[in-house]
Amino acid sequence: MSATDEGRPGAGPALRRTLGRWQVSLSGVGVILGAGVYALIAPAAREAGSALWAAFLLAAITAGLTAYAYGRLAAVRPKNSPEFQYASLAFGPTMGFVAGWLMVAASLLAAAAVALGFGGYLRHLAGTPAALNAMLLLAAVAAVVYAGVGQSVRFALVLTGVEAAGLLFVILVGIPFWTQVNYLELPRGIGGLSSAAALMFFSYLGFEQMANFAEEMRRPERDLARAMFLAIAGSAVIYVLVAVSVVAAVDWRRLGASSAPLALVVGTRLGARADLVLTLIALAATGNTVLLVIVSASRSVYGMAAAGALPGRLARVGRHGTPVLATALVVGVTAVLVLPGDLAQVAAITDAAMLVSFILVNVSLPVLAGRGLFGRARRRRVADVAVPAASLLLCAWLLLHTGWLSGVAVLGLVGVGLIVRLGVGRMIPEGRG
Repeated sequence: MSATDEGRPGAGPALRRTLGRWQVSLSGVGVILGAGVYALIAPAAREAGSALWAAFLLAAITAGLTAYAYGRLAAVRPKNSPEFQYASLAFGPTMGFVAGWLMVAASLLAAAAVALGFGGYLRHLAGTPAALNAMLLLAAVAAVVYAGVGQSVRFALVLTGVEAAGLLFVILVGIPFWTQVNYLELPRGIGGLSSAAALMFFSYLGFEQMANFAEEMRRPERDLARAMFLAIAGSAVIYVLVAVSVVAAVDWRRLGASSAPLALVVGTRLGARADLVLTLIALAATGNTVLLVIVSASRSVYGMAAAGALPGRLARVGRHGTPVLATALVVGVTAVLVLPGDLAQVAAITDAAMLVSFILVNVSLPVLAGRGLFGRARRRRVADVAVPAASLLLCAWLLLHTGWLSGVAVLGLVGVGLIVRLGVGRMIPEGRG
């Protein structure tokens, strides 16, 4: 029985192994290069000032260290809903459920926030209500996802090129002014830099969702970790250059007060038509992010349902190789979440939920390494303790800077998740999944 079939109730179509390393890498870049840099760069600039680039770099280092744990654990358990799988393997099903539940909840919050960002850009362009625009986007995304993961990823790769071109445009606009700025100006000190990094961590979310493609990759045990590192490194280079350019082209104080920061940058230097160009690109970027988050979140729900942590019907796969009911649930919940919402606050709650889940993943690796799951090579065992320990410290530091309201929200999410867990009425045998 294949990993794709194991634990899936009933007979029927299975997820198809059609994806290679570069497809998944570019898909990860597509998720990462989304609403974070297009919308959240303004409040981050208020915190970090001209040292905005350092906030992006600190967030990238945290993401890259965490990706090490994902890559190592995926080698022994290349399955969907990776946070659930890894924490279950290390600590049992209840802790695994908490990790997986927080990641699913955070993904839905992120999708809702980005969909609202899309709605705001479309309202700026067409004057239609933001919530309605967001609903229309979700309907279009549902149709694309239903066509199958291969079609979804190919479509996303096109949009990835568009949003990357937009960021390259911003970089080029700022290059002539690079020598005119003090890039170490920190108006709020290290605390402000840490708060900006916690906020901009939202911009890197997506690398962990790449693990949800494990059951649809041809060689996940070899290619998943490499794909994650490629996506994070490529995105970090782009983000740092964007940060340098935007604070060079526009004073960080003015940038921090803008609701359309990248449009402000190019509009200030190139005129009013540039605003339209960046608005269209932002629509592509936010739409692309919502598409890939919905694909990934539906795979998380599928993975947890296949393991018995959620109702088994959610693990059913349709004739296009798509988990239809899981996708419908994810789209439906996201549609409900678009109704209220402040993008910056929703992003902070998203970050807090994911950072807690990342902490559980980082702790899982040394625990499992200590049990000899990865062999006895001394150098590798040292790395399997040292790297996740460093990542855990950085994740905890950023978590402290997401704000008390985010912490309360995460506790509430955990409580709701445990109620759902009890409602399902199943306990997963130790190590299953």
